[in-house]
Amino acid sequence: MKFRLKLFTVAATALTLGGSLTGFAGATKAATLAADSKQHVNVMESSDLVTLDPSKAQDLTSFDALTNSMEGLYRVGKDQKVVPGLATSVVTPTNDGKTYTFTLRKDAKWSDGTPVTAKDFVYSWRRTVNPKTKAGYSYIFDNVVNAQEIMDGKKSPDTLGVKADNDYQLTVNLTRATPYFKYLLAFGTYFPENEKAVKKYGSSYGTTAAKAVYNGPFQLKGWNGTNNKWTLAKSKDYWDASNVHLNKLTVQVVKEPSTALNLFQNHNLDDAILSGEMAKQEAKKPTYVANKQAQIGYLDFNFKHKVTANANVRKAISLVMNRKQLTKNVLSDGSVAAEGFVPAKFATNPQTNADFTKDTYTKAAVTTDKTQAKQLWKQGLKQLGKKHVKLTLLTSDVDSMKKVGAYVQSAIEQELPGAKVTVSSLPYKTYQTRMEDGSNDIVVARWIGDYPDPATFMQLKTPGTAYNYGQYNNKTYADAVNKANTTDANDPQARYNDFVTAEKQLMNDQAVSPLFQASDTHLRNQNFKGVVYHQTGAPYDYKWAYVAK
Repeated sequence: MKFRLKLFTVAATALTLGGSLTGFAGATKAATLAADSKQHVNVMESSDLVTLDPSKAQDLTSFDALTNSMEGLYRVGKDQKVVPGLATSVVTPTNDGKTYTFTLRKDAKWSDGTPVTAKDFVYSWRRTVNPKTKAGYSYIFDNVVNAQEIMDGKKSPDTLGVKADNDYQLTVNLTRATPYFKYLLAFGTYFPENEKAVKKYGSSYGTTAAKAVYNGPFQLKGWNGTNNKWTLAKSKDYWDASNVHLNKLTVQVVKEPSTALNLFQNHNLDDAILSGEMAKQEAKKPTYVANKQAQIGYLDFNFKHKVTANANVRKAISLVMNRKQLTKNVLSDGSVAAEGFVPAKFATNPQTNADFTKDTYTKAAVTTDKTQAKQLWKQGLKQLGKKHVKLTLLTSDVDSMKKVGAYVQSAIEQELPGAKVTVSSLPYKTYQTRMEDGSNDIVVARWIGDYPDPATFMQLKTPGTAYNYGQYNNKTYADAVNKANTTDANDPQARYNDFVTAEKQLMNDQAVSPLFQASDTHLRNQNFKGVVYHQTGAPYDYKWAYVAK
């Protein structure tokens, strides 16, 4: 999933804080909660909110907003455990893992008062895979019957393998068994959509808080499409409202670490995202919170541009990146040097239990060798018939990413003779557009896994995927990913081996240059409890959060 990085110090205990959790299905202990009037917290995002349309969402801030204001068939609770959402139970698939039949709650409602029904899922999923919608995440449906043919324009969206048997029963048919499908059902792209509201607002649906409807624990208010502050207000119509304890979350976008630090110190933030030296300084404070994150920051090279299409140029650039220096001295937030495109401690070999990064380790792709880099660079320029090259490097305007961009620029210009790098650091909406239009030589990109499986990373670089910004196209890679998702889907070891093949090909081609594996670090008011953090997908779920006495 597209990114977001984090930002601070000093203990704070008397902030404006929120709501209550004691379990996902049990009664809460009222004695642990602050008064109802105190169930209000101030939190931050480090990048702009782009959309509230589940079919259009692609970035973490949007998915965070959707996770808390909407709900799918499942939610992901504590410790990555899937729990029922709008479905009454977590079901076991039939037909060799290819058919799911869900019974929906009859007390689930939209914020306009109408019931949430199976037809809302059918409408939403068909809309997302319809090529006319231009949904960046449509590919995540490729395991649903006929989805790929629909996305390719070969079949009608009406043929998608999802059916409303009645108002409260939904049947889904897959082309293959999909081990991670239960996590997809909790992911924002799989949420239902209210057809009446979508048609009412047309192309402007989800572009403001008022032009959307909600079915989750909170309703989003106060976002006009461009402002950097909004609220999540508790929804009285939510089916499980009795277990939602926060009355309101005030959310603001804070891009500068110094600003975030000041807001936290002045009790204007209850949860602040850390980055850089401040994260290191605050590591021993009682308010410090660190989460492991399945996020990789990497350089994405453009194969449509002559210079970066040259393998020696790409490899030379990768070899001048000192990843340990970058994470220790530039990010300084607990991030570690990347060991590959798939994060460490994310997947293991079914037979040996070895970490995926150990089975796929490609030294030349993730280490520094300036001598070899200069040799490859010289060869690359000779092949191009050039002595000097100009490269464009795109980053977002989040502080940490601007720092990464400056580091990459410096490393290339200092170590590779004749290289000139121009950096553009843009607000997220513009950054996203520029990534997708392929106008840059190199993009500093980040991806956080959507679900806990290598496929969430490996599918990114297959032909036709919206996030294959550099237009990488390699048959060995694509065939291995396809095999893992089709013929080997029910064979864990064979499937794992397919992903190993794909990763090694990607690294040998240096189609991307992995830089760092991110850490999610915060300062959090000690009375603000029950926030459920997800290593993959949208990170922050406030359904069960609360302010303690």
